[in-house]
Amino acid sequence: MPEYAWPISLVIAWIIFFLLVDWSRLKYTIWGGAIASILQILVDTAAMKMDLYHVKNITHILGSSVYFTFGVVFTVGVLFTQSMPVSRWMQALNILVVVALFSIEEHLYVKIGVLEYNHWNHQASIFINLLVFTGFTWLVDTLKLNRVGRIEKGGSII
Repeated sequence: MPEYAWPISLVIAWIIFFLLVDWSRLKYTIWGGAIASILQILVDTAAMKMDLYHVKNITHILGSSVYFTFGVVFTVGVLFTQSMPVSRWMQALNILVVVALFSIEEHLYVKIGVLEYNHWNHQASIFINLLVFTGFTWLVDTLKLNRVGRIEKGGSII
């Protein structure tokens, strides 16, 4: 029964998404969700091929839970893109907060038994998440996915 943690997390992620998403900017920021999903699949596929950890799931894509990829990762990717601050210091704080939340979620997956560390540990995961979210922040900023359609001070729309 622990495998149902994946569909449950998908439902929770989409509920939060529907409550927080800025629908007027979704046509631009949806790419943040797509990029986040691609990054997650690349990182997880490489890690599982190296036997660092194993994901127990019902339905998978290249070893990763489809529910995780298109639930938590996709929705967080869009929301992260929409809410990314302009200030570099605030971006750093944003990265730390999101990594902390992902780390808590991962810890729960390990405790439930749907994620199993073979040659891996939680500290390594935190480090990889810091690298991934830093790279993701750079990519979103470079592609200006977070600025398109946003209302700036003075009321102008970028």
